[in-house]
Amino acid sequence: MKLVITSNTSWFVYNFFRFSITEFLVDGNQVYVLAPEDKYSAYLKDLGCEFFDLKMSRSGVNAKQEIVTIKRINAVISALEPDCVLNFTPKLNIYSALVSRYRNIPVINSVAGLGAIFSEGGIKAKLGKKLLSFTQPLVDHVVFQNNDDWKVYLDHGYVSLTNSSRVRGIGINLKKFVPHEAPDDGVTRFVLVARMLKTKGVHEFVAAAQAVEEHYNVRRLAGIEVPRYQFSLLGFVDQKNPQGVPRELLQHWHDTTLVDYLGATDDVFSIVKDYDCVVLPSYYREGIPQCLIEAASMAKPIITTDNVGCRETVIDGQSGFLVKPQSVPELKEAMIKMIELGHQHRVRLGQRGRRKAETEFCHLEVSNHYLKVIEQVTKNRKTKLEPQPS
Repeated sequence: MKLVITSNTSWFVYNFFRFSITEFLVDGNQVYVLAPEDKYSAYLKDLGCEFFDLKMSRSGVNAKQEIVTIKRINAVISALEPDCVLNFTPKLNIYSALVSRYRNIPVINSVAGLGAIFSEGGIKAKLGKKLLSFTQPLVDHVVFQNNDDWKVYLDHGYVSLTNSSRVRGIGINLKKFVPHEAPDDGVTRFVLVARMLKTKGVHEFVAAAQAVEEHYNVRRLAGIEVPRYQFSLLGFVDQKNPQGVPRELLQHWHDTTLVDYLGATDDVFSIVKDYDCVVLPSYYREGIPQCLIEAASMAKPIITTDNVGCRETVIDGQSGFLVKPQSVPELKEAMIKMIELGHQHRVRLGQRGRRKAETEFCHLEVSNHYLKVIEQVTKNRKTKLEPQPS
């Protein structure tokens, strides 16, 4: 079967869907990726995908550029004549859905968070909702990552229960992200793993780290021995995103606060394995954050927000802690609590998180779900196109 996957970055497809793509290929399918070219495009080719570059603006609304993008999508899909198209990210969910429907090709949209269309106001958000209301009913099936987003689409009439379903995130290869205990050396290490965006809670993380330092400074001044701790940021700078944290500010924090900026990596496991706790204070409408699925799989305790998508990854008080979005005081208290639990207690929290990952986040469950949906929508479309007996 020929499968086309579209996205607004190659980075997204590789980092968040490569394990399922591998299963698609093992199952004997041909996989084509249509996305803007970046360094991850080569990684997708190495997996066994055929890659097609897509020039597009991720957030712009320049009419001329958008028409060029739609024409490119149409040209590639028309040339390949795939059996099914699988779309990721909001703009491709709209544009590629239109093209695929026009070409009578089965199309599946994936909703990995609702993004700016629902989290921001203004003309662009209103236009986005109108386009969703027009295009999503044309889609054969829509796959969601959490019940909150699914309910929004159902309430707006974008989908019905018969043409939609959910998975728990993009999935994780449990054999690659294995449990790894942090060093028991008296230092509690916290790391935020994400794109460096304001909405990921980067500012709140830094502010909470400084508040933790102030808390323990009071005890130091009183002559009380205090525990040791470290704070780090890990993730790439998304300069094209209006919510991006400037590289200069990250460097300023690195130079003047106790928060280190580690830069970006393609090997999250090699760095995060030595940390005691993964933190994501996101107030973005996430699908299910991959960094938290990875953390659970690595048996790392989690601190995250009681927010859409994020709360799906934690059993509050058992595998980590949930805090109110954008609440620096609550985040500080959760960090202090994590420090004072001690090493062995943190290990037990992480072990519960690993069990959750094993039962809910395995990539095989995700890839099998998509394969079943692909099989069903292609079968349904063929049935509709077959001539009916007179």
